[in-house]
Amino acid sequence: MSTSKSASAFPSNDSHSQFSNGVALLLHTWTALKLAVEGQWGGVDSEEKRAWLAGVVVEQFEQNGKKTYADDLESILVQVMSDEFNTLLEDDSAYQLSQDLAKLYNECIQNNYATVDALQEKFMQQKNSTRKAQTDEIDKGVEPSTQTTSKSQLPIIDDDGFQLVTKRWK
Repeated sequence: MSTSKSASAFPSNDSHSQFSNGVALLLHTWTALKLAVEGQWGGVDSEEKRAWLAGVVVEQFEQNGKKTYADDLESILVQVMSDEFNTLLEDDSAYQLSQDLAKLYNECIQNNYATVDALQEKFMQQKNSTRKAQTDEIDKGVEPSTQTTSKSQLPIIDDDGFQLVTKRWK
């Protein structure tokens, strides 16, 4: 059903996959959502909610293509943060993120993946710095802090551009 709209919104499966990955990476680096997930403000399934939000954003672009407006995306982001994470945003970070998402879409449909690559690099640097901080704490005989031990993995995107949601077992 959405395949025909997806085909017109994305010129190739690669652009769709890259965009989906970029959306997930942008959401992982959005401070408001990052804090909400780390603090489990949305409950124990906060990570799954973040993945679901990424799917909602991608779906907006699949359905509307270039007619997806930053104001509409901002409304979605603010609503999800309020409803799912009990978080009232008092800054313009949702609007800034929505502009970044629109820019990312425009780049990806032109097969320009420089921003996705930069986001990937930034994500890996953050992941490595977290890992280094944990190692430093262990070397000093200090228990690693609970915030730095949270499992942050790169989102897994399949060939169809969908993000795989994995369940954490405790």
